[in-house]
Amino acid sequence: MNSFIIAYHMLRRTLLQKRGILMYLIIPAGVVSLIIGIMGQQQEHRVDIAYVNMDKGTLGAHLVQEITMLPDYKLKVTAADAEVKEAVTRQQVNGAFVIPENFSAVLLQGGSPEVDMYQLSVSEATATLQISLNSLLSGYQETVDLHRKLGLQDRPLEEAVVQTLLQTEKHQVRANVTDYDLYVNPNMHIVIGFMLIFMMGIINNTISVVMEDRRMHTMARTFAAPVRSIEIVLGNFMGSFLVGTLQVLAILLFTRYVTHYDYGLPLISQFIMLEFFLLASMGIASAIAGLVKSATNMGMINSLVVTPTCMLGGCFWPIALMPDWMQKIALFVPQTWVIDAIQRMAAGQHLSQMWMHMGVLALFALILLGLGAAILKPEETETA
Repeated sequence: MNSFIIAYHMLRRTLLQKRGILMYLIIPAGVVSLIIGIMGQQQEHRVDIAYVNMDKGTLGAHLVQEITMLPDYKLKVTAADAEVKEAVTRQQVNGAFVIPENFSAVLLQGGSPEVDMYQLSVSEATATLQISLNSLLSGYQETVDLHRKLGLQDRPLEEAVVQTLLQTEKHQVRANVTDYDLYVNPNMHIVIGFMLIFMMGIINNTISVVMEDRRMHTMARTFAAPVRSIEIVLGNFMGSFLVGTLQVLAILLFTRYVTHYDYGLPLISQFIMLEFFLLASMGIASAIAGLVKSATNMGMINSLVVTPTCMLGGCFWPIALMPDWMQKIALFVPQTWVIDAIQRMAAGQHLSQMWMHMGVLALFALILLGLGAAILKPEETETA
């Protein structure tokens, strides 16, 4: 009962204050929703591509038409090679290509003309465009070679190739793509990452309460009664955990049903995983509360605990982008496990398959809670 009383008083001193609901519920939900609005949504847009067709034959026009029919590109015609280079340099377009003179003539003679591409940096859009251009050129060469093997030359060869291209333009054979929506939004880690950052703000809340109790000698008076240090730690743990649970519910409900963000996994599964992360965060808070002896050290918590662990855990960028040795270190922070679990469930796995992730997060909480109880000395007051 001692722990429940301490937890109730912590709840009354934080969430039930005048600014408590604003600071712990409304602001986190609003900021995460704002982040979703700015960068969290998965946007689909066509890539701007400039081109110059200097070919006077049929094959150059057919190449432009085939690229135009691709859903990923929006072509912009330019008059000269210099205009294309200027558009790419000024980043008015994502890339550009130039069809050379005598493009059709070289192909009909059995040659291999080059279609020049311009880009400031290699991207997914320009890489796929290069693949599409190479595929079309290869198709033209195979068509010409086939008709040349039949003995066609000059004008009959050109007419036969044109007739073949007219048939291919009909696209009578098409691929039917079935999208099962199994991919994960590439911006999901940013949304979850900022959500975890707000949740780890509970660490500061817990430590601030402990510092206040030490400064006001409340903890020393409590310890003078038949109350053990483990009960004090557990009370602060439960009080902060309840505040954090309400914060998680507010963020999830607001982002799901007000801003309509699609996380790609059930609400209950995501809530349970975030609760396990909250347990780990409370364990970290309990351990740090026993170590911090002065309010002047409070500013070091963010720079030494919250920010580095969030950076290592993938809250700001994917863990796969870090070096191998940093990826190994990332396994020792709880953010790594919860982000990985949520992304796995968004990709189609079930909560029951996340037993290792939940076990690791629970282990974080148990070990750090025990450490906090061992090093906390309630009889001490705040040092200068």
